[in-house]
Formats: sequence, structure tokens, C-alpha cells
Amino acid sequence: MSKPTPLADHEQALSAYLNDMLFEPATDVQADDKIIAENQQAIAEQIQLATQDQQSNWRNSPFQTLLFEIHGLKLAIPLHELNGILTWPKNDLAKIAGKPNWNLGLYSQDHQHTQVVDTAHIILPQQHQEQNNKPKFIILVADGKWGLACNKVSSVVTLTSEEVRWRQQAGKRPWLAGTVLDKMCSILNIEELVKQLES
Repeated sequence: MSKPTPLADHEQALSAYLNDMLFEPATDVQADDKIIAENQQAIAEQIQLATQDQQSNWRNSPFQTLLFEIHGLKLAIPLHELNGILTWPKNDLAKIAGKPNWNLGLYSQDHQHTQVVDTAHIILPQQHQEQNNKPKFIILVADGKWGLACNKVSSVVTLTSEEVRWRQQAGKRPWLAGTVLDKMCSILNIEELVKQLES
């Protein structure tokens, strides 16, 4: 069993990963739409099962995550934290007066009102925040109260605790739960992310 990576080395590797990643070109939205259409029911069923099986020690057991991307950066969200996936609406989102510019607006559907945020503004360094890169999907969290704008939805994968380098301290990125080097992605800490959005 390999020795755990010292926190300083972990922070340095994460910083390099977030700042120096080679960004991939935007993918064809039709291909992404097909993925969503074909997998929407399966993903919904997996969300339901993951929620039913959720335990306080989920990090110590195999758990399912949804992989998605913002400007080429791969992220993962534990499936039990996910409330659904929406395709980006054809009409503009309703702007909310007094909100910061990273709050993209309000998405309303079936008596559900979701504040959609520019995930890149929160996750990425400023130099990698592409202003003209239009999101294609909204990932619903916190019972649908918040929506994370993203460019691509990839797949649902199962991870084991041993595959993840868990964050030991919140530091400058409280939204980061850990990293999976094998898949080159970062796992979001939704509870801390929501706290940041609501602060």
C-alpha cells in the first residue's frame, strides 16, 4: 500500500492541475443531447438508488458519481447529491436583481425555481473562465435549489475510496472533496459548495 501523499504535495499537484490543464475544444451539442436522452431514465434510477443507499460514511464505501465538464475541466459529483440534469433552455434565464454576475439567472419549471450559477467562476482561475463559452446543461443540486452550469455530461462511474485522494482540510477550495488521478477529475463537496453560494 503506497504512503499517503503529504498535504503540501497534494495542494501543489491540485493547483497545477487546475491552472495548467490543457482545455479541450467544445464538443458537439447534439452528441451531448443524445447522451442525455439515452441515459436520462437510467441516471434518474441510479440517483434514486444512490439516495436510498446513502450513508453518513459513504466515502468509505464504493459510490457512484456523475462525470461532467466545464471548459474541459473534468469534475465529479456523488450521485446521492444529484437531483437531476436539464438541457440548457432555448430562452434566456430570468435575471435576479442584485445578484453577482456569476449568478446566471433563474430556471423555473413545474413550481421549481432553480438559481443557476456559472460553475467556472467558482471552480476555475480567472484566466481560464471563458466568457463566450455557452453552457449546455444544468446539474441540479440541493433539492433543485441550485443549478450548476456545465458544458458536457459524460457518464456515471463507480469509485472506491482507495481511488480518491480525499481532501483533509478545506483550505482555499472548500468545494473540493478530493481528486481521482486515474480519471483526472475532482470530486465536488456539494455541501460546502452550497454554503459558498449562499454566503
